[in-house]
Amino acid sequence: MQDRTHLPKYNVGVHFLTASTFQRIPFFRDSRCALIFCEELEAAHARYGFHVLAFVVMPDHIHLLLWWDTDALPDLTISKVAWAVKGLAARRMVQYLEGSVLLQPVREPRDQPHYRNWRYKIWQQGAGYDFNVHTRHKLMEKVAYIHANPVRAGLASQPEEYAWSSAINYRVAEGLVFGYPITHPITHPVQITPYTEVLQ
Repeated sequence: MQDRTHLPKYNVGVHFLTASTFQRIPFFRDSRCALIFCEELEAAHARYGFHVLAFVVMPDHIHLLLWWDTDALPDLTISKVAWAVKGLAARRMVQYLEGSVLLQPVREPRDQPHYRNWRYKIWQQGAGYDFNVHTRHKLMEKVAYIHANPVRAGLASQPEEYAWSSAINYRVAEGLVFGYPITHPITHPVQITPYTEVLQ
């Protein structure tokens, strides 16, 4: 079978999104904050119908690899997804972190004011950095990059050991097929669509 150069049918490809926390504050070192983000990502997935191919929640930033059928969801945009997930997560995190030293009020005019005039910021200004992944090679590269983030940062010795990542989902899937022992249960609520489904 001839290898595909481009991903089939989905002419805008797969979306790779990166977003950083305000002033790179490590909000997501708190496992409750990481869980809140994952819950809102899963809620958005259920509401909008996109697929999460891979993700990681690092202490001060997140990476997402998202995909959807543009014929079935012509009005869905990466900006809409980003604002939905980040906005709802931020609202819940501010409530949870109230009184925490991590939660610093916006210092105007030194800090850019929040676009909704919130007193606190969780995210850097803007929807985040994103680009479209169109080729098989780049897709596999981005999945590997996302899953390796915690290892590069010294947060885990193996990608699947990190709780707030889809690496464990892929490891479990491999274990079901190849009989690898699984020692780290899935603790996040995000439903993952294996990237191989996009390559079929």
